[in-house]
Amino acid sequence: MNIRLTLLAGVCILATACQNQKNDSQKSDSGISSEDPFDFPDSLSARRISFVLNLKKAVAERAWPDFGEKRTEGTLVYFNGDKSEVFFPDSLVIKTLEDYDQYSADYLITSRTDSIPYHMENMLSFEKADSSRFFYDNPVEQYSSVEEIGNYIPSVESTEMWATMVIHEMFHHYQLNNDKYNEYAKSSISTVSFNPNNFVSICREDQEFFQMLQKENDYLMEALSENNSAIRDSLISTYLKVRKGRIQKYSREYPDLERVENFYVIQEGSARYIEYKSMTVLSDYYNKPDSITILNDPMFKSYSEFEEIDFTNPAFSYLTYAACSDYHYTIGFNIMRLLDALEVEYQTELLNHPEKGLHRYLQEYMDALPDQN
Repeated sequence: MNIRLTLLAGVCILATACQNQKNDSQKSDSGISSEDPFDFPDSLSARRISFVLNLKKAVAERAWPDFGEKRTEGTLVYFNGDKSEVFFPDSLVIKTLEDYDQYSADYLITSRTDSIPYHMENMLSFEKADSSRFFYDNPVEQYSSVEEIGNYIPSVESTEMWATMVIHEMFHHYQLNNDKYNEYAKSSISTVSFNPNNFVSICREDQEFFQMLQKENDYLMEALSENNSAIRDSLISTYLKVRKGRIQKYSREYPDLERVENFYVIQEGSARYIEYKSMTVLSDYYNKPDSITILNDPMFKSYSEFEEIDFTNPAFSYLTYAACSDYHYTIGFNIMRLLDALEVEYQTELLNHPEKGLHRYLQEYMDALPDQN
């Protein structure tokens, strides 16, 4: 694949204000302690980023404790009109800026760092040609403002929905902060020519490949909704067989398919899983009268979109539909939900052993069943 990795969000498409932590860090509902406040200016963009960082903490407590070990995963750039607002700027980022106004160690503002109109990604490059760029061997989150995102993804109509996308990207940053995962991405994934664009082209050009993917996802979805354990296990077994048949068939022509697909199923599936978990937190906020809010944000909708998270609702159906463009997101997301239902532990191992395909956790579960021995 191209060594430059752009980790994009998978979108087809809190009584106190979550406001300036410098002035209001003593309020416990913000989720930030007075001993470790964020030193941001009092601005809408800073309130939005503070909101997301509070959401990150809540999601970690619910779904992935290690994700909450750091208050932030690293530098993030918020594109806001003709300005770039840099939160938690590191030395590599600062070195690339021609001019900037630094408010604190946590925040600076500069002229727009590029002219690209849309940003929702985690940028990382291992290419020597990018050695002067701030994202060279240094993951950096980049987000367009809520208003700007809406111009490109009309379905994103609120700060809350935008926040779920940001959480997705923050999880990518968390992944890449794991030394073993980062090294695997660098040495074993970035060095091959096969990449997710090939997933898309194969899927669109070969109807059989697409149909096999649909069957795989259907079996996972059926297993998720099945209460009878014997039937559920049979569905898992069938999924594994169908997947194996597809990989064997297409690996003859695309020998790097399985390795690259396994990596991206973990990378994007787990980020979508965290994105979904952020939605469940927002759903809880909707049902609590004292949930935190974002002060003076015209795009804040009081969590109304998250009253009910229904996968049949078009606003959420993309999470579980295996489209050609992002089937690896969906397959990974559904496997992780199924592993949760089976009470199979995978989180502690997942990023430390990225060479192990997510499906293998299901295979190990099947192999451990009494009638499988």
